[in-house]
Amino acid sequence: MRKLAVLFLASMIPAMLTAQTGCPANVKAIPFHSVNRQMIVAVSINGSGPYDFLVDTGSQVTVLDRSIAAELHIPATRKADVTGVSFQGAAMYGLLNKLEVGDHAATSQYVLVYDMKNVHAAGFAIHGLLGDDFLSQFDVLINNAHKVLCMDDTGAMQESMNGERLPQITPSGALTF
Repeated sequence: MRKLAVLFLASMIPAMLTAQTGCPANVKAIPFHSVNRQMIVAVSINGSGPYDFLVDTGSQVTVLDRSIAAELHIPATRKADVTGVSFQGAAMYGLLNKLEVGDHAATSQYVLVYDMKNVHAAGFAIHGLLGDDFLSQFDVLINNAHKVLCMDDTGAMQESMNGERLPQITPSGALTF
């Protein structure tokens, strides 16, 4: 009887941890807040910040507001033309030493530096978009009920979850898993 109670309690611990943090497999939860039903997370750039970024799974490239790039002295590497649903016009690529979301970081991360004044005028007080070039480095789970983003680069989250893992479609149309 005692052994059964220990097993029962041990089987409940992962569920309790998930319920408290919102993330499976002891993955540390990254809180987000919503603005107009959009997810906003805190992002650090080259050790500065945090800055509010919109999580944009449809954007191929992470975008940084031109004012923040100027404030942080992010050097422009080359010109770019932007055409999208909410962006259009001239931009520059910049190279960040480090882009961090929670405990997860990318080094030598290229970003698109763009004047986001139209986004600000539409009511979004954000400093950038967190795009697929950053997010695709991790297994990502969005838990709206707990308002957390779960990001994992160890494989632990994938192993602990039941169900089908959906492929990511890259900009070239190739499937990746």
